[in-house]
Amino acid sequence: MLGLIYPAVLGTVQWTLVVISIGFYVCDYLYIVFTKRYYWWSFLCDVVFLLAFYATVIAIDVDNPRSLPHSKVILFCYFIFLIVYLLWDGYEFLTLPGGKERNFYRSVVSWELPWLFVIGASEIVALVWNNHLMISILTITILSIVTIWFGFLINRMRTIN
Repeated sequence: MLGLIYPAVLGTVQWTLVVISIGFYVCDYLYIVFTKRYYWWSFLCDVVFLLAFYATVIAIDVDNPRSLPHSKVILFCYFIFLIVYLLWDGYEFLTLPGGKERNFYRSVVSWELPWLFVIGASEIVALVWNNHLMISILTITILSIVTIWFGFLINRMRTIN
């Protein structure tokens, strides 16, 4: 009986990460759709986002129900994602004149900076701590909060545009 609990936990962890990742990248898509300005280098950012999404899906390792996802890789992908977005949003914040849109980008940058720190610290914890189940739970918790907050920002962005 106990032998069935662990595979069930593994499957739940994997599918929860899949749902979080899909939700996050849907928010990313909507964020890009609602963006008023799309620069030539924005395409390069989108390529980085797609590669990070691909690496995240591979790291979740849904095809292998006997092992936990590779949380270190997943956290690293989200860290890269937020760095690229910080550069993009920071540029928007610094170049826009004062007003609602600039205030929006200020709040986005204010969201990205602390979560970069949290995800980076979690990455360090994942590298030094060997309890993979707890790291997976920590990853799910952090990425859930980040994704939900991102969804609220998207809703705010939609109303500005």
